[in-house]
Amino acid sequence: MRPTFLGFEASKTALFASQKALDITGNNLANINSIGYTRQRVDQVSVNYMNTSTAAGYLHNQVAIAGQGTSVIGIGQTRDKLLDTAFRNQSADVGDYSTRSAIMTDIEDALQEFDTGVDGNGYGLRNAVSELFEALEDFSTDAGSPTFAAVTSDAFENVVRSIRETTEALDNLSDKYKDSLKTDVDDVNQYFKEIADYNRRIKDALVSNDYTSEYGPNELLDARNKVLDELAAYGEIGVSYNSDGTINVSLGSKTAVKGLEVDDLMYSENTDGTVNVLWKSSAQPADTGKGILSAEQKMLNGRGVNMQSNTESADRGILYYKDKINSFAVQFAAICNNTIPDQVDTDGTVLSYKKLVGCEMPDGEVYPDMHVDANNIWITDELSESARYLLNDNGKNIDNTGLLNLTAKLTNSKFEFDGYTGTFENFVDDYVVTLGSDLSYVNENYEAAVTVGNNISEMRDSVTGVSETEETANMLMYNRAFQAASRMMTVMDDLLDVIINQMAV
Repeated sequence: MRPTFLGFEASKTALFASQKALDITGNNLANINSIGYTRQRVDQVSVNYMNTSTAAGYLHNQVAIAGQGTSVIGIGQTRDKLLDTAFRNQSADVGDYSTRSAIMTDIEDALQEFDTGVDGNGYGLRNAVSELFEALEDFSTDAGSPTFAAVTSDAFENVVRSIRETTEALDNLSDKYKDSLKTDVDDVNQYFKEIADYNRRIKDALVSNDYTSEYGPNELLDARNKVLDELAAYGEIGVSYNSDGTINVSLGSKTAVKGLEVDDLMYSENTDGTVNVLWKSSAQPADTGKGILSAEQKMLNGRGVNMQSNTESADRGILYYKDKINSFAVQFAAICNNTIPDQVDTDGTVLSYKKLVGCEMPDGEVYPDMHVDANNIWITDELSESARYLLNDNGKNIDNTGLLNLTAKLTNSKFEFDGYTGTFENFVDDYVVTLGSDLSYVNENYEAAVTVGNNISEMRDSVTGVSETEETANMLMYNRAFQAASRMMTVMDDLLDVIINQMAV
């Protein structure tokens, strides 16, 4: 026999379900611009009357209790884990290429070879060398000119100053990105802690608020997913889900967050100036995969094919270009200090050469016989006092043969530099072109990664994002459902009135 008020109960469940659906629709529309918000949905199913018991324990004919209405089983989220994974993997690519591009652009600025200046000649080492060549050529044509002598002396000083300033700029750049790496390591550790904290809160909510692993605390889940999205730019992350609502997060090949447990990263600088990011628990290097952390390390440690230790990388980074400037300085000093004769015996054998550049010590003294590199090169006192030091004056006439030889060597002769054979100008052109080519390659990959990332983001937003059009349509649909359920209540009331008040006893 059919229960008398069964229809009322079924309509009541429809009213409650429609009201909750309208609540969630309103919540979706309210959060249409909220960062990290995932569109929510009301999941409802028909009440399973086959599981309905009676006082006797069961009914032989379940038809009488069929049609008991609907049940809201939970408030779910429209989220696709595969799209989340694809988006985060692409974020690592974008973070990697954007970081490389930023560092290479700063290296460009440090070299000053790409800014041509007002006169079109530029400011960098190539321009300084070009000005020195012009000064030497002019001086060699009129060795007795005090004007040409002064210009030549200034040109020598300009070259060594350019070497020193470029090296200092690269050192400052290295310090800048070491500080940046330290900050990024701290940021990643903070993300780890936040994820572990959200794990704890979600786990507690599942226990105390009757949530399930499928229908959890949506706002907390959104907050945790937002942190994961931000973390993804720093390295390749993996996410696995536990039955208690917590997640495990790996960075590269190592698990960083396991439920409520966290393994932090730490920054380490080696005695040779290279840097490492290590796992605090094991002090082993952290292989984070592509991302900001990896890009910063590789560009800071990048020495190209001339790697000197396993802490360096084969990338053409800051160390690579410091080596180029240093190689230029060493070769420049060798030529300048071994070309113009100073003392010659009666047979014409050169006993010593004039020293034009040397190693500047902290006290300001310049020692030409000490090791010269890009950090300490400076012109000697003799040259700074007068460029006529470049000439051989025997008291009767001025011999500019040594000056001509020096000019020829600096302009036309080819020398072995750091992995390159050519003239001084050709050497500078070579590493400048290399940098430009590398930066172009990185920028192209960055733009491609951003394009792919935007496409994935749009696909993900089409699933997780709130659509005003769709929610408006849902609002109308749920409103009609509510009105229909209300009308059904009225009809059931009329039917009950007929049974009670109008049917003959």
